[in-house]
Amino acid sequence: MSKIVINSIDNNDFVYWRYLEKRVKRILPALLFLILALSIVCFFIYLPEDYKVNQRNATGSILFLSNILYWQSADSYFAPSSDTNIFLHTWSLSIEWQFYLLYPIILLILSKICKNKLVYLTAFTLLTLSIAVASIITTNYKANASFYLLPTRSWEMLFGGLAFLSEGFINHNRYKKIISFIGYTLILFSFIFLKESLFWPGGYTLLPVTGTFLVIIANYNNSKFIKSSSVQFIGKISYSVYLWHWPVYVIAQYFGIERNFETIALLILASLLVGYASFIHIENIKFINIKPMISLTIILLFTTAISGHLNVNNAVFKQKTLEIADYEKSHKDIIDKQLSRGTCFINEPDKESFNKKNCLCFDDNRKNILLIGDSHAAQLSESLKTMLYDKNIHLLQATVGATFPTINPHNSSKPQLQKILEYVYQDFIPKNANKIDGVIISAYFDTYSDYGKDAVLNGMKEAIAYLEKYGIKAIIIGQNESYTIPYPTIAAKNMEYNINITRKYLNKHDYEMNDFLSNNLRPYYINIINTNTLPDLSSINEPYMFDTNHASRYGANLIVNKVLSDSIATRFLHSIAEKQH
Repeated sequence: MSKIVINSIDNNDFVYWRYLEKRVKRILPALLFLILALSIVCFFIYLPEDYKVNQRNATGSILFLSNILYWQSADSYFAPSSDTNIFLHTWSLSIEWQFYLLYPIILLILSKICKNKLVYLTAFTLLTLSIAVASIITTNYKANASFYLLPTRSWEMLFGGLAFLSEGFINHNRYKKIISFIGYTLILFSFIFLKESLFWPGGYTLLPVTGTFLVIIANYNNSKFIKSSSVQFIGKISYSVYLWHWPVYVIAQYFGIERNFETIALLILASLLVGYASFIHIENIKFINIKPMISLTIILLFTTAISGHLNVNNAVFKQKTLEIADYEKSHKDIIDKQLSRGTCFINEPDKESFNKKNCLCFDDNRKNILLIGDSHAAQLSESLKTMLYDKNIHLLQATVGATFPTINPHNSSKPQLQKILEYVYQDFIPKNANKIDGVIISAYFDTYSDYGKDAVLNGMKEAIAYLEKYGIKAIIIGQNESYTIPYPTIAAKNMEYNINITRKYLNKHDYEMNDFLSNNLRPYYINIINTNTLPDLSSINEPYMFDTNHASRYGANLIVNKVLSDSIATRFLHSIAEKQH
């Protein structure tokens, strides 16, 4: 890209609209075909609410604004999982297109200001490195924005321009080979060692970017592996394969196809085949005029916008199926009350304030138990309050979204939330230890497994030891199961087709984490995860979860009944009843 634009500018024949036309011909046909095909297929297989979300995401993809759309929705803790977003991968295409729009303008300005080639290279290098440093710093404060938005991702593409400007610096074949080897090693190292839990973009991002930069400037093409026909073939079809690989995976998840070596291999093969078909029949077409593409873009934009807001495929499904699938949306007020959202459960610190007066108040006529945790503690709060009240126990609640509830809580994207738990542990508990008769801790422990299982275990041990230092007994309500797609969707499918495929969607990692914590946290840890049987719909067709992993009010009642009948909880409550102030 840099070579095309910079050479055109140097030759005084750069035309912005001609440049954009070439980009449209290269990117748009395969993308529009993907959106059209998925819009038709998903109309018949996706439930209305899921289909509407897909179509809204499709609109963002057509406008090349999906990165901004996902940035805005990423802060919503209860938003549908990214694993169910069929157009998730188009965020990078949106960034690329935004970059394509601005990049030539930046190069034109640089060419006017920097007449000397060395000054030009120095300015370009300083610009790239400055944006990289700013990006890494921004990630520590606004992780979602830094990940999704162009200003903090542009330096990765600017490194491509830097590689072009550095072309020809290395002429000796031996040095080319060494630098190329170092570059490929860095890329391989990135594949093996970089994890999802790392800040991105961050310092670690320099590894794959630098590796790719070194491979490009080395320009060493004598490797038999690189020159092999299979590698060259993958390179040719890579754009179409990229477009199709994620939808293939998401649709497989939507139908509950289990992830194992065999199915992953089949999904890779399917992605290659569909990508190849797209490459041959769509991407390979030489478009002379872009008017047909613009017309199709307008039509798709209109249809996806309409179908993203109206229930256009309701008639495909039974009414009872639709009611189950729509549970979370139709029961929003009930769910908010169940969680004590906005008062004792805080997930949006910019919009909500933790109500210390109401949530951390004591009842002098009853025993007082403090509930600490994330949304998985909050989901049980209403049921716990009701059932413990009958046992002459008052429940205090301090719950915040996506924050590991130990004495050193951590939430990189929303540090205001960890401050709430820091206050509870470091201020409220020490000052009121004589009034607190017990503490219940609960969380979705598996979501913190990126820190390492041992870190999760040690965090809970530290919390228990800390509380015992103040003479406060504690129990831990364990990990519950979760699903790869929202549970109401699964229950709706079961209803629609008179089948039971619930187990196909279970997340096995939850069971591994539960076993690990259960074996190492006796006698504090109460098992609640469903194993042999899974709850049916309630008598009025309520699903026991309202999304992929959070219990509905009906499900919370089931869990709390299970907790209170457990011997660990029985001993805990008995010790509280006998406790003297």
